Amino acid sequence: MNANKVTFALIALLLAVAPNLHAAKCSNALLKGTYAYSAQGFAEVTPDISSAGFVPFAQTGLIVYDGEGNIISGTFTDSTTTANGGSFRGTFTGTYAVNRDCSGTIIADLGDGNLFHFDLVVVGSTRHTAINTDPGAFVSVYSFHKIVREEER
Repeated sequence: MNANKVTFALIALLLAVAPNLHAAKCSNALLKGTYAYSAQGFAEVTPDISSAGFVPFAQTGLIVYDGEGNIISGTFTDSTTTANGGSFRGTFTGTYAVNRDCSGTIIADLGDGNLFHFDLVVVGSTRHTAINTDPGAFVSVYSFHKIVREEER
């Protein structure tokens, strides 16, 4: 009977400590280097472009984190089905913050007054995901994968 109590107490202690051990691993330093990403979702448009009020889009690009909370540079190519359609390219900078529990935020600045806000989940130093939280962005899911250059291997 005492062995069961000790086992139960040990399991309870491990369950209480385990989330804190995991949470202590995350910080801005986890995101450092160049990451490739892809995204898809829906963008809000005027009724003359779509009677539904939104159109689907797909996007891909690169983002460079400095490990200290800054997005040094980013590039994107966006493709959509609007009346003038096609694709367009752009660049951005920004900031990010990774919390101890591996959640966080990203703010991407297009340099023209447009800021895009994202909630972030860091899976590890090589992978993370984010979703846009701005009004009018119905669904925008991003997946980031670190690019490991030959000299880093």
